Amino acid sequence: MKFFLDENETPAVLPPLQGVFYEHTFRSAHDEDLTGVLDIELIHKVSERGFDAIMTQDLNQLSNRAERAALIDTGIHWIGHRQPAADGLLYVVNSTAAYLAAMPHILTEISSVTGAHAFHVRNFPLQKAQRVNVSRLRN
Repeated sequence: MKFFLDENETPAVLPPLQGVFYEHTFRSAHDEDLTGVLDIELIHKVSERGFDAIMTQDLNQLSNRAERAALIDTGIHWIGHRQPAADGLLYVVNSTAAYLAAMPHILTEISSVTGAHAFHVRNFPLQKAQRVNVSRLRN
């Protein structure tokens, strides 16, 4: 499968996705020289280049009637998630972890469906206490 990473996503998610899911192709808007292209045209160009899905934070693509129609007409799957309420390294790690954890499920579903589908990826909890317990080691 071939996945297109929209320019609103951090390209830092690409190396981990490519490393784990090496039998699939992950390319960014920058890689494809598709930065600054409006969504409807972008969806058609992504389809013409043989991509199966677009990965994005643009939740409006599903609510905008014309953009949704472009996804349906081209058969491009939409994979999206809300921007994590974080910045810097925590933002990159959260986005990467969310995609890595969701991708096996997405791949299974994509292989068994026809027509365009939407996949809503859930972010991970960001608070330290939600992710890790810290305790001092003692003798």
